[in-house]
Amino acid sequence: FFYTAITIPTNKMADDLKRSGGFIPGIRPGKDTADRLDSVLSRITFPGSLFLAALSILPAIVVQFGVQQSWAMFYGGTSLIIMVGVAIDTLQQINSYLLNRHYDGLMKAGKK
Repeated sequence: FFYTAITIPTNKMADDLKRSGGFIPGIRPGKDTADRLDSVLSRITFPGSLFLAALSILPAIVVQFGVQQSWAMFYGGTSLIIMVGVAIDTLQQINSYLLNRHYDGLMKAGKK
């Protein structure tokens, strides 16, 4: 949450929107836009940070309910995040491969 708040420059985003002629309906360009972007960013990242915090202490809570520590640590917070990340990445690669194959088929059919 804090990393996102520090690294994403909402003021620069607001200035870029203003220069390119873009705007958020009902919000004035400039500082008001930057404030709105900052509040939306905070609303999106805060629940995610709470979820990650809860996931990281999950093994300690599960051990208190009688689950063996080795099992709790294996399926603990960090390993779950890694497993979900790998699964998502694998699905994206499969989708990209299938989409590329579909377009290759269209290109071959168009050359006939």
